[in-house]
Amino acid sequence: MEIKEELLKLINEDRLKVVEKLRELGIEPYPYSYEVTSFAKEIKERFEEMEGKEVSIAGRVISIREHGKSKFMDIRDSSGDIQVYLKKDLLEPVKRGEIDCWKLTSYITTTDIIGVKGEVFKTKRGEISVRAKEIDIIAKALTPIPFGKQKGEQCWYAVTDPEVKYRNRYIYWNVYPKEREKIIQRERIISKIREFMNKKGFIEVSTPTLEILYGGAEARPFETKIWALDWEKVYLRISPELYLKRYIVGGFQKVYTICQNFRNEGIDKYHYPEFTMMEWYEAFTDYNYQMNQVEELLSTIVKELFGTYKIKYQDREIDFAPPFERMTIEDAITKFTSLDGKSATTEQLKKFLEENGIVWEGKEIRGFLISEVFDKFCQEKIWNPTFIIDHPKEISPLTKDHREKEGAVERFELIIAGMEIGNAYSELNDPVEQFHRFQLQRELYIDAEVKHHPMDLDFIYALSCGMPPCGGVGLGIDRIIMILTDSASIRDVIGFPLLKPKIKEEK
Repeated sequence: MEIKEELLKLINEDRLKVVEKLRELGIEPYPYSYEVTSFAKEIKERFEEMEGKEVSIAGRVISIREHGKSKFMDIRDSSGDIQVYLKKDLLEPVKRGEIDCWKLTSYITTTDIIGVKGEVFKTKRGEISVRAKEIDIIAKALTPIPFGKQKGEQCWYAVTDPEVKYRNRYIYWNVYPKEREKIIQRERIISKIREFMNKKGFIEVSTPTLEILYGGAEARPFETKIWALDWEKVYLRISPELYLKRYIVGGFQKVYTICQNFRNEGIDKYHYPEFTMMEWYEAFTDYNYQMNQVEELLSTIVKELFGTYKIKYQDREIDFAPPFERMTIEDAITKFTSLDGKSATTEQLKKFLEENGIVWEGKEIRGFLISEVFDKFCQEKIWNPTFIIDHPKEISPLTKDHREKEGAVERFELIIAGMEIGNAYSELNDPVEQFHRFQLQRELYIDAEVKHHPMDLDFIYALSCGMPPCGGVGLGIDRIIMILTDSASIRDVIGFPLLKPKIKEEK
């Protein structure tokens, strides 16, 4: 088989020759399956009952140590690491193709995935191990992974390049299993969220990923076209909100979705163009009811995962014990800045921003400036779970007017560790008011894309059929997982984050 030059740039040619040699010896280095009966963690935890028993394990070789007529290999499976003891006398009688298993060990190098059948025992040094009676290569690695040298919790010479951490996740997860654990924990957290919602009587539903009219949030969308619809322009979903409300109009009382949203905007440690969001809507409730429900959801999950309400995030404690603090956005500005949030005028808010290095280029509307001051100077100072409530009407086009405060709406944001984790409303269900709010949004918003984007009249039509009072909540799943896995960046909890392509070599 001809080996293309571009392939040789990806693999180790010496290892490829080993593959060819193994096949000449009648050994297939990529078999179809391998029977596994036990895992490293299980063997170590249940050693007393498993000692002396035959097991079949499989894992990646992370180190090899030779001692004359014996060898030690450390292998790593999905549960952890375990030592394998290989002795010439035990392996010579067992054949593989034209050679025996002892000879086969000379073709094994670090990074290979091997299968071992043998007896559980403890070495003279007290190391729980498997004494190999049979050994197989079940995936010959053509590219070595730099595992480094490890002693206890310390590791030398292992891969540390952040480029590898995010570009070659499969390598990084193999070298640092704790990073892989974050992805496992991610799915556990999402499962617990689903369990909570299902117990509350919610139904999980789906909403369109491709939309001819996008909505539900202020964001720049990704665009594409559909060939089957005469190349009609469509957008990737920026929010599932308007379709979830259609479910409510259609007679569903409690619905939620956990989905990917796409916003063609910035990337930093808190933001990412493709992110996981959970939204739910519950008929006959308002934002007060949903504050209590969000509080119950998060405190329950934290207690189930950690056995306590108090956890560490980036070396600081977060207390999820209910009730969470509640604070109006104006009171937050009073607490964290030199302004009086309730009485500050548009001019004072703008001047404050300018004195602190922010040139305000938007329309001089008090609600916009209140939001900007909070986002830039208050949010990062809030650590424990806190509901920031009663936002300005101008920045909340899908929300009911506050029943007591003029100019405000019944909305809350949940802030934890300086991050916005959730957003919720007493949902606007008056179709005429909603139509006028959409019109006002166009007039106030600077971005031409929003200003000239067609209004979703079908959504107005749906509301005109009658939507009951409704409380709605959106939670950033990735940010919740960041906190619960003590991750500094959103990219740490995303399986395969986007990176700029590598610079192509000149021809």
